Amino acid sequence: GDSSTCCRRPRHVRRSRFLAAGGAVATGLAVRMFCAISNTTPEHPVVSTKSGHLFERSVIEKAIEATGRCPVTNAPLSAEDLLPVQLSTPVIKPRTTAAASIPGMLSLLQNEWDALMLELHALKTQLETTRQELGHALYQHDAACRVIARLVKERDEARQALIDAKPIPAQPITQPIPPPAAPP
Repeated sequence: GDSSTCCRRPRHVRRSRFLAAGGAVATGLAVRMFCAISNTTPEHPVVSTKSGHLFERSVIEKAIEATGRCPVTNAPLSAEDLLPVQLSTPVIKPRTTAAASIPGMLSLLQNEWDALMLELHALKTQLETTRQELGHALYQHDAACRVIARLVKERDEARQALIDAKPIPAQPITQPIPPPAAPP
């Protein structure tokens, strides 16, 4: 009687009950799990051997230290009653508590926007500095090319002047050079 009614319940009803108690849902290749206390995806999931609820390790350990009881069932619970969950599929990373609410999301988006604008400003400043350095380097290169062209022109003119210059014939010496005078 009663067990057949339980098995004939629609699958989504059974799953929603499991999720309400803190459980996991397989979606494709990833697994989404929700802590029974914080209702967020745990980074280090553990299961209570006494109640079967799923918890984030740090959250349930703080609750056990404070009260020594399960926060969902109020049954006595110790750290030895917690089993780590080992999954063969990756766990979807949890959202931070700041990202769990709309104002928190807006704050995160504003912070991200501010960071992007600061980075953009830094990049534009760096681009302007690089453009100035490039302009200066190009100006120096152009000036150097003009100097080189002027020097090459002067060299070519000097060579041409040497070629065009007529050699002066050497004058024969007609008078003998007197010997140096002897000292008295």
